[in-house]
Amino acid sequence: MRRMFEYRCSDCGWQGDMLLAAPAPATAECRRCGAPAARSYAVRGLMRSGASLAAIAPAAGSTECRDNPDVPGLCHIAPGARRAAIAAHRGDDTTLSAERAAQKRRFEQNGPPKLSDIVHTH
Repeated sequence: MRRMFEYRCSDCGWQGDMLLAAPAPATAECRRCGAPAARSYAVRGLMRSGASLAAIAPAAGSTECRDNPDVPGLCHIAPGARRAAIAAHRGDDTTLSAERAAQKRRFEQNGPPKLSDIVHTH
């Protein structure tokens, strides 16, 4: 399936949409100068189908949003939910299943989490 993704070239300043197959690569050739243009995230780019981006980094890696710029909204997710969000975004079913099992165990041991552990803003 092809979708619209937004890219920005740091060499010439070009910014625009490209119709590409999902998952979209982190960089694509700039239409103006041919240099690598980095993917930027627009609302339309956040509405994705769950395609795998595992080639960028494994879901089991760092859960910091600065280390996973390809995962939309990661900085606004509570730290305890980030690994599952990364796994879901990248289509890493093994890590996602393990994270869901760990969350279920924590819930069974500790009860429902505090709202501040779920909602994170900065």
